[in-house]
Amino acid sequence: MAGYKETPRQKMIAMLYLVLTAMLALNVSKEILEAFKVVNESLVTTNENFTAKVNGLYTEFEKQYNLNQEKVAPFWEKAQEVQKISHNFISYLESVKYNTIIHTEGIQVGGENGITYDSLKKITLRDIKNIDNFSKPTNYLVGIETSKGKGYELEEKINKYREDLLAFIPEDRRLYFNIGLNTQGKFINADGSMTKDWVYYNFYHTILAADITIMNKILAEAKNAEFDIVNYLSQDISAKDFKFSKIEAKILANSSYVFRGDEYKAEIFVAAVDELNNPTVEYRMGVAEWNDKFSAGSTKIIGDKGIVHLNLPTRNLSPKEYIFSGRIIIKAPTGEEQSYPFSNSFTVAEPSANVSATKMNVFYRGVDNPIRISAAGIPDHRLDPRITIGQIQSTNEGYVVNDLGRNTLTTNEVTISIYARGENGSRTKLGEQLFRLKELPDPGVLVRGMDEDSKITKGQILANPYLICQLPEYVNFKYPFVVNAFSLTAYKINGESYDLFSTGAKLTAEMERYIEGARRGADIVFKNIKVKGPTGDRKIPALVLTIR
Repeated sequence: MAGYKETPRQKMIAMLYLVLTAMLALNVSKEILEAFKVVNESLVTTNENFTAKVNGLYTEFEKQYNLNQEKVAPFWEKAQEVQKISHNFISYLESVKYNTIIHTEGIQVGGENGITYDSLKKITLRDIKNIDNFSKPTNYLVGIETSKGKGYELEEKINKYREDLLAFIPEDRRLYFNIGLNTQGKFINADGSMTKDWVYYNFYHTILAADITIMNKILAEAKNAEFDIVNYLSQDISAKDFKFSKIEAKILANSSYVFRGDEYKAEIFVAAVDELNNPTVEYRMGVAEWNDKFSAGSTKIIGDKGIVHLNLPTRNLSPKEYIFSGRIIIKAPTGEEQSYPFSNSFTVAEPSANVSATKMNVFYRGVDNPIRISAAGIPDHRLDPRITIGQIQSTNEGYVVNDLGRNTLTTNEVTISIYARGENGSRTKLGEQLFRLKELPDPGVLVRGMDEDSKITKGQILANPYLICQLPEYVNFKYPFVVNAFSLTAYKINGESYDLFSTGAKLTAEMERYIEGARRGADIVFKNIKVKGPTGDRKIPALVLTIR
């Protein structure tokens, strides 16, 4: 997951009509942060369950070693090496996570007033104040121009850990192992553009809440990889010649976080799969632990090639967590049926997305309008933003909306819709946001050298004989407004006035002669000023200078 750059809004705070929008944006931000907390808590629970499952695997391995040391010893010794490698990597990964929190929160560790690392392990996202901070985590993990951050060392550690685990698998078998933890290859944004590298893709301008969630996801992948390698070392067995004291069911879900309308998908199988043996699964929703008496009213699924595919439609389910349990039934080599219970849970969530302008609560014609787009549980490369007019472009600093020129004069509104692309090519609408569309405010006109009271010397005017445009300070955008016509009001000796005209931004020679002859204290009036903007010419108020 990638983060988003937020442009400072100090100059815009003075505009009263932005206050309500800022408050609304804050509420949306809280919802997104709450979603990160929920997802992270789910990952923490998953990692705790995975730790228990991996520890159980080692326990069963040790039992078999104690029963038959001569036969099991080569496998057990390798499993202990895997355990040591995994322990060192996971300890390092957790240190990076805790140091990211320390760096962002400004926590003092050690000393009389500091806290211990053991205390940090008890901190959750709900305890952290700066979970929406992205600058400090980016500096720590990505680094600055002169030095690389901790994320690059983490990337190297991940690659080394992956290589070390795969070394336990014969080379001709490694193609069949997908243990994840892949930091190589191309990392593509939603618009097809490629990010700089794995570190930028995951941690550049990513808020602390997302950084912690990403690291917990890496932790889950690491534990899953450890389980797969140790499980492989234990698979050279038959049902009678098994290295463990029992066979356990395994449920492998594609995701435990599901949008309503999608399907919860999982594969349920015993650890030693026999492709010639088609198991049967019985399961019941709302049951945390299986009991054989549930069999009569359960849902039954027949497997294929040793695996049962479980698909649970969620279209008619309310957003919440669902639990279920069941058993998988398989024939032993003796012909007897043996069953192994399982249980699991998944969360159904409403599709949702957040779109907000990073500079103003409106879009302006003729300029790049930065926006932030995010959706809980959806990586950036799966987001597909659409706009009713103009276009959305992805840049190194995030998304911008532009091409809002003359072709938008018939409307004052723009709608952005966010879709999520599925792996099978499907699209799910996550949400939409309506923005007001306005013209840029009129620029002010000035002559270089004039002071705050519009006073200027003749020499200063004649040294810079041009009218130039400047947007008001509260407008946090840049656009090159250009003066293309104006007039100067001149006076004869008898007091009669007449106008001198220019068809550009430069004073004419006749205007310069008039100004050169003006007396101190005289007013120089420029009026009928026309400037060229993004949607055509516009007339702006007169400029009155006083000769000093």
